[in-house]
Amino acid sequence: MSSDLLATLPAWVAARLLVGVSWVVARLVSAELAGSGPDRIERGLMAWDADWYRSLVVGGYDALPLEGVRFFPGFVFLGRLADALLPGGPTTAMVVVANLGSLLAGVALYRLVLAETANRHLADRSVWLLACFPSGFVLVWGYAEGPFLAASIAAFLAFRRRNWWMAAGLAAAAGLIRPTGVLLVIPALLAAGSGWLSCTFSEKFRRGVAVIAAPVGAGAFVAWASLHFDDPLVPLTIQGELRGEAVDPVSRLLNGLSDLFGPETLGDGLHAPFALAFLVLAVLVLRSWPARYGVYALACLLVALCAQNLNSFERYALNAFPIVFGLAALAGHRRFGRAVPILSSAGLVALSVLAWTDIYVP
Repeated sequence: MSSDLLATLPAWVAARLLVGVSWVVARLVSAELAGSGPDRIERGLMAWDADWYRSLVVGGYDALPLEGVRFFPGFVFLGRLADALLPGGPTTAMVVVANLGSLLAGVALYRLVLAETANRHLADRSVWLLACFPSGFVLVWGYAEGPFLAASIAAFLAFRRRNWWMAAGLAAAAGLIRPTGVLLVIPALLAAGSGWLSCTFSEKFRRGVAVIAAPVGAGAFVAWASLHFDDPLVPLTIQGELRGEAVDPVSRLLNGLSDLFGPETLGDGLHAPFALAFLVLAVLVLRSWPARYGVYALACLLVALCAQNLNSFERYALNAFPIVFGLAALAGHRRFGRAVPILSSAGLVALSVLAWTDIYVP
């Protein structure tokens, strides 16, 4: 654990320094950018959705508008636990949980790459590129992505080691933290299906539990919220109202590309190049890694592209963490070795500044 932590820590620290620089830049340029205001900047690491999570930690779902039920409770539970143990109040608790989760995600990613490839250089690049991913600033803010990625990546590691009980617990936790955790059913099914016919009954039972764990974790909250608010599937329907009806992802991507050349250049047009690049990376992973990685990444990206509103697409794409492996492979080529980390880090700074100045919705 200590060697994995030491390998992960420099990237983790560097990402936080980049976000700190972004905040300073946002303060300097906010007066010049249309639509910007001091509110997001003054909230710092608790801007945007982080403020919703803090309100849930303090008052619970009943104290917020019904819109708050779209935030799943796993991160809230962790925040309340940290608030009970740490000084500084709920803001400190949420930031600590988010950043500790991000650190654990990096450690898990490092171990996973080593387990699959035994390539320390690839593991190092993967950790750096996850920490400095363009939307990786949410791994520093009080968002749920850090703990979610920690649970998801560790679940993949458990799938590989065939530790089905551990995989089930981690997948269920991911489903409780974010609704997209339910997509872990895909890699779980692919991993559990390997050698299924030769398994004993008890082994099949353990594998089956691991497969259904993520939907059970997410479904438990959806069921509770549906009963509590007397509104069937309310966490999902509320999210649908905000992001629009489900659409064909291919058509949505093409429309987004056309938006690059109109008034939506910094709106939906901003997301289209990212979407196209991430899809290419997912295909690269599908060709060079075990199927569960590429299929999971593609599923996450396609689900994110199914929305009419592509706000926060880059953050949702972060859930498709295997695309980092494709990015790390490109960074290993002499032609792209320097450009990839520089562009990724520049993207992180740019999106951070745009988010703090109200231009980009994280």
